[in-house]
Parts: sequence; C-alpha cells; structure tokens
Amino acid sequence: MKNPLEIFKEISSIPHISFHTQELFEWIIEFSKNCGYDVQTDKAGNIYASAKNPKLCLQSHYDMVGVGEANKQLPLELYIQDGFLKAKNSSLGADNGIGVALELYLMQKYKDLEFLFTNNEEVGLLGAKGLEINIASNRLINLDSEKFGEIVLGCAGGYDMSVIFNLKPDVSSYKNTYQIAARGFQGGHSGIDIHKNIKNALVSLCEFIDKIDGGICSISGGEKINSIPVNSKAIIKTNQIINSCNEFLVQEIKSNTTCYDKKNIMDFILGIKNGLRAKNEEDVVDSVNISLLSQENSKIKVALMGRSNTKALLDSNLLEAKNLAKSIDMNAEIKIDDFYPPWEKNMLEEDEFLHKIKNAFGKNLTKICQIHAGLECGILQERFQAMGKKGVKMLSIGPTIISPHSINERLDIACFEKFSEVLENFIENYRI
Repeated sequence: MKNPLEIFKEISSIPHISFHTQELFEWIIEFSKNCGYDVQTDKAGNIYASAKNPKLCLQSHYDMVGVGEANKQLPLELYIQDGFLKAKNSSLGADNGIGVALELYLMQKYKDLEFLFTNNEEVGLLGAKGLEINIASNRLINLDSEKFGEIVLGCAGGYDMSVIFNLKPDVSSYKNTYQIAARGFQGGHSGIDIHKNIKNALVSLCEFIDKIDGGICSISGGEKINSIPVNSKAIIKTNQIINSCNEFLVQEIKSNTTCYDKKNIMDFILGIKNGLRAKNEEDVVDSVNISLLSQENSKIKVALMGRSNTKALLDSNLLEAKNLAKSIDMNAEIKIDDFYPPWEKNMLEEDEFLHKIKNAFGKNLTKICQIHAGLECGILQERFQAMGKKGVKMLSIGPTIISPHSINERLDIACFEKFSEVLENFIENYRI
C-alpha cells in the first residue's frame, strides 16, 4: 500500500496545470479501478469513484496553478527543506494534489466511501460548474483548505474582470528610453494571502512609473488571474534620469517605439483599492487583486479579481470597479469573465457532522471559520440540488500549505502527518 506522500510524488511527476490535465485524469481513473472502485466521468473531466452504499464523499480538485517549472508542463523536482515539502523553482501543486493523494490513499484501505475529483478548479471552478455526476451520501468533506485545525463552513465568492483602455499617443519629445523590470517580488494566493501585505508587482510598477514625467511604450506583467503578481515590466520615455532600485532593474535602451499617455491606466490601477478592503474581526471579507496587464499598440488590458464573503459585498466590489473604469474612460471595454457567489455559512455549531469532525482532531486546536478564497462547496451544493440531491452537508479541512500559487508554495510535513491521522481517525469512527 502506498502512503499519501508517495502518491503525491507520483502525481507531481505528471504535468497537470489547468486545461492540461488529461494524463493525470487517466492516471486517477486507472488507480481507482485498481482499487476496485467503479468509475464515472463527465464532459467537464470530473472523476467519480464509488463503492456500494458509501457512507461519505471526499472531494478534491486535481488541476494545479503552474508557476515556474510547472507552467512548462514539466515533472516537478520535489525536495524537503526545514520540515517543508517544496518543488524546485516551481509551484508545488499541494493545492490540491495533496487532497487527491489523501483520497487515493484512503481508496486503497476503505471500501465504503465515494470520491469526487473535480477538474479545472483553478481557472474558474469549471469542473464543479459542469458537474453531471451525482453522489450517493449526504455528507461531503472538501480537502482543499490550507490551514491545519481550521474547519471551514463558508468561502468567498468572486469575479474576474478585464478592462481595455485605448491610450492616446504621447507626442512629446523625450530624450531617454528605459526598460524597467520587477525583481524580488514574493507573490502568493490572491485570496488567503491578500492580508499579508505582499507587494503586487504590477501595482508597484505603476506607483514607480506614475512619479516619472513621461509616457509608456509598453507595459505588462502578472502570471495568473488568482495570483499576486511577481513579474512586471515596462518601457517608458522621459527626460528624467531613472536609476535602478531594490524592486526594479532599470536599463537605458534605444527604441523608436510609439509612446502613449499613461494617465488612464495609472488612474485605474492606482485608483482601485488593491489588496485587503474589509475585515470582519479577524477574517478578511473583501479584497481586490490586480492580476494581469498586457498591451497591444494603443490598447491596454488589465485583469483583476475581486473576492467577497457575502453577496452584498461582492456586488458592491464589482460595481465599484466598473464605475471607476467608466469614470476614467466612458469607452472602456469591460468584460466579466467569471462570477460565482460566496458559500455562506449554513451549518449550526451544534451540528452532529461538525461535532464528529471536531472530535477527530482530538487535542489539536480547531477553529470554525470562513475563508477568503474560492472553494467548490457552494457550487457543488447547487449542482447536486439541480440533480435532485438536496440537503448535502459540506465542510472543508486540510493540512497547512504556505504560499500556494507561487514558487514559494510549501507543505508543512508535520501538519500533514497530523492531518492524515485526523482524517483517518474520522473515517474509522464515522457512522451514518
């Protein structure tokens, strides 16, 4: 029998960034069948493995955010450092490959469970939205949370917005042309890391350029819609002398590229309250992340992601971003690329299912909470109801994963071992 970390290492050897999951899809199916489970799939690439009369459903997504080597669709080189599992020059994919590994481990040992592996979660919860397979049991544990001891009963909703501005030419005569490139930015998850004051490479670049009297020839940056940007670069023209600093490498270059007025894009990116926007006691409940920036001639496109833990906050967040864009340029092209509502807490503290989960943690400290990130639970609940399966109770738990969606992503091995024990303790003692 393979242990969870052995299984995770096999998963990590198979490239599986979002939209490129076919090989891992086939591998999970084969593994499940070898464990004696019946397998179904659907058009969205979701995988459902079930035993007869299952008492509980476990769910994870099997795609990952690719940063660094993972984005090249290469096998990951794993190593352990200071008690953490990491991937060399890459995101690790513990979000949510470690949940997949735990499911497959349990599949080897138990024959009274059902397992749901969803696809393309990191690019808009697409697998959950397209789910065509129902489950049999009335309880589901999502394994996509990232802090040991947290029992999550709700999560943020979100939207992806893109805005295209048409920049005016800057016909001023400038003596100097500079290329500016970000360096040393940390990056992170745009939801669960948003309160950590991690600098956004795109916002910081705009703050740097905004202080310079001149125009822009090109500007771009960011990695993923749901990541705090690490990379940004620009070419600008000015009469000033610009020097490198800790955050930016500045090089003078020769260029005859057309120069554009930078006011609109500066006003938008610096006008939005990027980062943490509101908290409810200790919990983040509202945020915005400027995620991606690209330019083609006079057209400049900025993509951002807003998150909120209530529908009222999410609607307000979205409206504010739209209004700002239109106030800067009435002809700005605004597109909502994705929108999903929050999963608002609907389970009572005294619920029996919740009580049994808390007992499984034993003496480990637990916290009932909502998280400021997207989980599939709310969408899955809607999908199950649409298929006639009502009243499924859900919660989310997981081991500690630090800096997901970045090359600094790492799994706390000690917490993972504790979590594995908690999960198996719950399975061993759970009765319908």
